[in-house]
Amino acid sequence: MHRPHRIGIGLVALGLLLSGCYGPFNLTRRLYNWNGQAGTTKWEREFVFILLAWVPVYGLAILGDAVVFNSMEFWTGKNPIDSASMNSNESRTKRLVRGDKEVRLTYLPTSDAGQLLIEQFQHGQSVGALHLEQRDGMTVGSDTAGHVLFTAQTLPNGSVLVHDATGKQIASYTPEEAKRVLRQ
Repeated sequence: MHRPHRIGIGLVALGLLLSGCYGPFNLTRRLYNWNGQAGTTKWEREFVFILLAWVPVYGLAILGDAVVFNSMEFWTGKNPIDSASMNSNESRTKRLVRGDKEVRLTYLPTSDAGQLLIEQFQHGQSVGALHLEQRDGMTVGSDTAGHVLFTAQTLPNGSVLVHDATGKQIASYTPEEAKRVLRQ
């Protein structure tokens, strides 16, 4: 068989395998729903959103949904990330892999708000972890040992304060600055 024919057959097979990728995007919706509950104000939720977009947790969730989970639902009729269990009170872990990089998202429900543990791996070795939770009206980022790395607090006037582990203020945003930063 000639090379152009092999390439054409391969492209047709790939198109058939990946057809039907449009679907419910359950993993992305779960991440989005968790993000919507991550803070008490829109500024805290936006801070968590930017952090998850920067890590790139959102990108990996969309890729996993588009290429794997929605295609599985199209071909088998079942999505391994069932939307019916999205609001359950169980701890859930999702594994996102791209090449030799992996991110594990573990959602831990609490009575107040959910917590999110983000673990990153490269070549199977841990390269870092971040634990996000709501405490006393603030978003708190800590390591797996529970040591606080940073806190972010939205004040009633809409300004945002970020403090390091020692409590030293490392950033302050007026409501206008916060809006400008979030639009970028």
